[in-house]
Amino acid sequence: MGPQGSDTWVNTEKMGRWGVKVESPGVRYTEEVIEADYEYANTRVWTDDTGTLIASPTVTKYTFRTQRKVPRLGVMLVGLGGNNGTTVTAAILANRLGLSWHTKDGLKSANYLGSITQASTVLLGRDSHGEVFVPLKSLLPMVEPNDIVIDGWDISSLNMAEAMERAKVLDYNLQVQLRRHMRTIRPRPSAYFPEFIAANQAERADNVLAGTKAEILARLQADIRDFRAASGVEQVIVLWTANTERYSDVVQGVNDTADNLLNAINKNEAEISPSTLFAVASILEGVR
Repeated sequence: MGPQGSDTWVNTEKMGRWGVKVESPGVRYTEEVIEADYEYANTRVWTDDTGTLIASPTVTKYTFRTQRKVPRLGVMLVGLGGNNGTTVTAAILANRLGLSWHTKDGLKSANYLGSITQASTVLLGRDSHGEVFVPLKSLLPMVEPNDIVIDGWDISSLNMAEAMERAKVLDYNLQVQLRRHMRTIRPRPSAYFPEFIAANQAERADNVLAGTKAEILARLQADIRDFRAASGVEQVIVLWTANTERYSDVVQGVNDTADNLLNAINKNEAEISPSTLFAVASILEGVR
């Protein structure tokens, strides 16, 4: 039985090369890409001269293009040594290594339960036996989480084993098994401007980049290039997992346009935050 009492459950291991194929005039397959046309329906509302509300349907047409070749993916985490960064890194390692560990509730094994892409299913339609459910990840080419290469920055110099212990998120017996793998990972120095984050972070800020904001931006760009070259990844994603920043004021002539923002970084303007520098570095280096 499939989910929700359905009669059909498809095992993707028995599927062909591409998993699921959609036969539709709005979907096109080549060896390189999948293109899908999509119409977004909405309603435009306005008031005429008599005060009557007029509702008129609108349609916006989109075409989505997905590369069929799954790239070797690298993920750089801002705040690699924090609770989120250590947990994500440890989870990928635990799954890649197939680890199991004992807890007070019994034996646990690494898995991706809770992951939308890895653990959820989609009602594809119906066949002669009933509803057909397939794993979400079978609909489009997707990166396998175990293949992701992790890197990143943190204002703390602790290696990832020490950071994992400090975070106190993972079961102790799992930490013991991961320790030798995590201790080899050490975050790159990060951008740190105390006026943008909570004061209680100051005591751990021993791994920070010095220099002007333009110099720090250049260093972040160099880090991205170095990671790409050293790891051999084909695509890089930068994610923010660090401490929450205060909002930056939008100041005319400082950060209200792209050109003004780049000029403000070169002038070392005070209202340029660490997250802004990471975002600009990512854009300039062509990462996601």
